[in-house]
Amino acid sequence: MTVRLVEPARETGTEGVPDLLDPCRWSAPVGRVDSLSARERRVLVLLGIGESNRSIARRLDISERTVKAHITRILAELGVESRLQAGLVACAWARARAAARRPESDPAGTRAA
Repeated sequence: MTVRLVEPARETGTEGVPDLLDPCRWSAPVGRVDSLSARERRVLVLLGIGESNRSIARRLDISERTVKAHITRILAELGVESRLQAGLVACAWARARAAARRPESDPAGTRAA
């Protein structure tokens, strides 16, 4: 699904297309991720990697109906309108967490693990 959204921008150029990965764009929703329950955060992470409701349900051993309820709450809590936006918030949140874990002497995360 994400590829279908990105490909037209590649074909026509990026002028006028908002930078969906711009951290400033998602800073407010990222700040709200900690208000989600642990299970909701797990669902959010799985959304971020593009999992379907069925796949999320199987991975977490819950019903699809429960997954849908979690997603509805996640969208409301983060103040976003779609799964795609929630997935982008998940990616931005993961990047922020990774950056916070890096030593100050390696701000770009270039040191080999």
